[in-house]
Amino acid sequence: MMPGCTKRMAALGIAAAIGLAGCSSPNLKNEEFYTLDTRYLLLCRGTSNRCQELSLVASAISLVDPIEEAYGRKVQGPNYPLSLARILLNPADGSYQGQPLDGNTRYYTLPINDKTNIAWDTLDEMHAWIYEDVGD
Repeated sequence: MMPGCTKRMAALGIAAAIGLAGCSSPNLKNEEFYTLDTRYLLLCRGTSNRCQELSLVASAISLVDPIEEAYGRKVQGPNYPLSLARILLNPADGSYQGQPLDGNTRYYTLPINDKTNIAWDTLDEMHAWIYEDVGD
């Protein structure tokens, strides 16, 4: 094989893998749903990098009432972020269920609806309460 061919072949293989991965993704626009990352406990808008950390709930548990009211379940310790993830995946009223993204057990899609919007907005408020008032 000529020098440099191996690198070009590897680059072509990577490009083909990326192209094929893109073909197997659901046909959804970037932010028409939420994505729950169950490994890092992140709630993201679609497949974007606009994410909220579920760990915020551990430091701002006093602000969790809107989520608990919307979902009809209590966020419980000792692992508040994991409890919240479970609530988001399977609401008590069965109004939706998180769907695995591409058959993966790490990422789940959640619909954009009143419940998930309340969760997003509450996490945003928690972030502001914890971080944006620092130094005032």
